[in-house]
Amino acid sequence: MNYGSQAESSPGAGRFGDTGTNIPVKLTKEELTELSRVKPILACAHVAAEWALIAATIYLCQRFWHPMLYVFAVAFIGSRQHALLVLMHDGVHYRLLRNRRLNDWLSEVVLAWPHLVSARQYRKNHFAHHRFLNTAQDPDLKRRAGDPAWVFPQAAPNLAKMLFRDAVGLNAPAMIKLAASVAAADEVPTWFLALRYGFYAAVLGVVIYLGVFEGFILYWIVPMFTWLVLIMRIRSIAEHHAIDVDGPQTVYPRTRTTDATLLERIFLAPKNVNYHIEHHFFPSVPFYRLPELHAILMSKPGYREGAHVTHTYWGVLGESVGRKASNGGKFRAEDSSQLNGIQRVAEATV
Repeated sequence: MNYGSQAESSPGAGRFGDTGTNIPVKLTKEELTELSRVKPILACAHVAAEWALIAATIYLCQRFWHPMLYVFAVAFIGSRQHALLVLMHDGVHYRLLRNRRLNDWLSEVVLAWPHLVSARQYRKNHFAHHRFLNTAQDPDLKRRAGDPAWVFPQAAPNLAKMLFRDAVGLNAPAMIKLAASVAAADEVPTWFLALRYGFYAAVLGVVIYLGVFEGFILYWIVPMFTWLVLIMRIRSIAEHHAIDVDGPQTVYPRTRTTDATLLERIFLAPKNVNYHIEHHFFPSVPFYRLPELHAILMSKPGYREGAHVTHTYWGVLGESVGRKASNGGKFRAEDSSQLNGIQRVAEATV
């Protein structure tokens, strides 16, 4: 289950990000060591807080039931599911706990399996994505090659339709197929499969025994196949799509950091997942240090001018339907008219 973890996660391995010495900005060894320090108690507190928020949302929605409150609950729980998956991503990079076995157990059983994915299988795919970013060997790009849904810029009505289908669950089968393709790329031992599917059988048995199957569908399955699908679409677009490859970036074309608003950090981009360039440059830095890493990089010569930083996820959608910005990802006002269709769909969905 290693998959090159030393190169990806250890600041002492002499590896600075995905492309080694090619990264245009450098951190000192002392800076990277300090930023890469793992804080297990803090990580576990984040995990516990997300599960507590989900439980509290379910309780409040049941206690004060109203259809519109349920719609809010679906969006909020879906955003917390995303937060748990972002934490799983940190676990994949061995950034949750110092003990590798405990880190993997937490990543699998508490964070990945409840979302019908495997951290083990995701790790193999994700490390390949880091190693071969935006090349013909990048597994994420290979899976999306030839799919018109991932060709940008798009006409605003087409993008609005796709996001609407995500929000109401119509695109869930496509996401399941995508997850299955990630799983198929890794061979897992029989004992691992037995544990994983035994976990699902046990959870289902407890749900049925307690008579909460309907609640399980309403408060776990529905958010996972609606709002979470929408979030993952927007996040994937923001991270590596709709970026001007002829712009000032040379080392990392098609990688974006998004300057997220407070609401976006709650509902779309929790746990600092919007700092994506920073993560690719220095994947050993855990999520709770990414804002600090971003501030340090922005103070270094060349980074502010070369990095593609887009203001808000709404700006990302603007770049997705209009001319691609080349001045550091700044969203231009003339592109805003092309977002009217998306805005109407978003208002109708909410």
